[in-house]
Amino acid sequence: MSTAPYVLGAIAAVGIVKVFFRPNRAVVKVGSVSACPGPVRGQTCDPSLAIVTEPGTSVYSTVSGRVAAVGPGFIQVASLSEPVVLMYDRVVPGEFVEGQYVGRGQKLGESAGTIYFSVTEWQPGGELQKIDPASWLASRGQRIASKNTGKGSSWCEQGRHIEVPAEVGRPCNLHEPDRGAFALLPVTVTVNR
Repeated sequence: MSTAPYVLGAIAAVGIVKVFFRPNRAVVKVGSVSACPGPVRGQTCDPSLAIVTEPGTSVYSTVSGRVAAVGPGFIQVASLSEPVVLMYDRVVPGEFVEGQYVGRGQKLGESAGTIYFSVTEWQPGGELQKIDPASWLASRGQRIASKNTGKGSSWCEQGRHIEVPAEVGRPCNLHEPDRGAFALLPVTVTVNR
């Protein structure tokens, strides 16, 4: 007896749950990338993904976690399922306090125009490393924006198949994300360093 119908049924059930119970699987619903992570003016490295939105656009949590820090223009969320902290900068946060639980897809606040989204991962021994945010989102089946209003021509906007160029990966010391627990579609991520 074949197990294919059971496997396909399970995949369909997970897909339905993700569609109906996790409607916000992106940082914002409408926006575009204005800058991928990389060197700024050839000197320093900005590991953030710059997402242009209309001011007042809702910004959503891409993980279930706890508020690690909150301030007048930012909010940080520590994931409960992996050792990462997500930074949402230039966001007017809602009424959150440090330690408060937030669910994946929950509204964190509103955009001030351009959001800077970054991912930092803790390594054993307490070392911190920067993860390419677009790759991190893709490997978890999430997107930068549900509706991308940009051209989609930058390397960080390539959906499920992202290759971080060496001129970014090396000077910024960006790392590949750990693979997500489960994804319906294949994802390939390469960080050239």
